[in-house]
Amino acid sequence: MQSRSLLLITAIVSSVCFDASAASIDFRHEYKGETDQHASRIKMGNTFDNNLSISLELKFKGENGEFMDNLQSNGTEIDVGYKIKLNDEWTLAPGMPIEFGNSGSTYKPQIRLTYQPAALKGWSFSGRYRLDLKPGEDIKRYRHRYTANIVYKYNLWSFNFEGNYYYADNSEYLLYDDDRTNYENNLTINYKMGKWTPWVEFGDVSISNDSNDRELRSRVGIRYSF
Repeated sequence: MQSRSLLLITAIVSSVCFDASAASIDFRHEYKGETDQHASRIKMGNTFDNNLSISLELKFKGENGEFMDNLQSNGTEIDVGYKIKLNDEWTLAPGMPIEFGNSGSTYKPQIRLTYQPAALKGWSFSGRYRLDLKPGEDIKRYRHRYTANIVYKYNLWSFNFEGNYYYADNSEYLLYDDDRTNYENNLTINYKMGKWTPWVEFGDVSISNDSNDRELRSRVGIRYSF
């Protein structure tokens, strides 16, 4: 029953995303160097004239993390958000991503505040709080995520530095180095070519929850805007 409901929701969201003038589709492939893991995803989304946004993300990977070998689902995420323009420089954006996977559903209520100072052309600064809630879990039920972004746009280029800090409610919910905290840093570079936007991202991510080992996560993607 859950699979049928998910398929129905996926079909509806896909239809909404493509039946709109400001829709986009984004393909991404990632590779983690130390653990030799590949994964991909396709994301479709649209922001409507009333500032309501909706997106669908389909994740997949090869068996045992191999490159495009015996592909299998790696989760599905649906996101609904809304932008509230406070004034010419400040924007508030609440949202609710919901991820469906083999281990159950994860609800991710979030809110982001963005500042675009008129005195600094091309620059923007934002902060986001997100709660990762897994209703089916006990120890791993709540995880908090705090995100900061610094973005600079110059002509057709865009540079985005993102820092994430994670904190688990339960002291037994280990995230990194046998502790309830973790962090992640990403640098994303975009180049807009008409309706096409190729991009790359380099991330510093943890390898496991019981060691302090880290690895480089490299991502490459391309987005098409309708």
